[in-house]
Amino acid sequence: MLRRIAISLSVFLVAVSASYAAQREYVSGTILELRQQERDRVQLYIVNTAIVTPESYYTIAIDVNGTRFEGEFLPHNPHEMLPTFWKAEENVSLRLDKHFMYVKREDGSEVKFLILNKSALHAERTNH
Repeated sequence: MLRRIAISLSVFLVAVSASYAAQREYVSGTILELRQQERDRVQLYIVNTAIVTPESYYTIAIDVNGTRFEGEFLPHNPHEMLPTFWKAEENVSLRLDKHFMYVKREDGSEVKFLILNKSALHAERTNH
């Protein structure tokens, strides 16, 4: 009985360590557009009236091998900004996950964007 527990525990540990080691590689992409936008965020309701404050966020569109990824970044504080060297037609390195893309900064840190949309780039160009 003790042997079964030890074997199952070791198999579990190997599986967990393999899942942590399977981190995606960086790919090269081109920024198509980058915008800072604002929306209203509801802070609280007084009777039936919403008290809102403006909230800044960033949207980005990146071309990765003919696929357009659109993402959104919500800063942790109002003074947090994206790097100034990120402009349209600029090449960047990024990691793609199922729901997020991690765009690499010059200093090696990453900015985490929530993926909103994924589409084929060539189909989009023929529609416009």
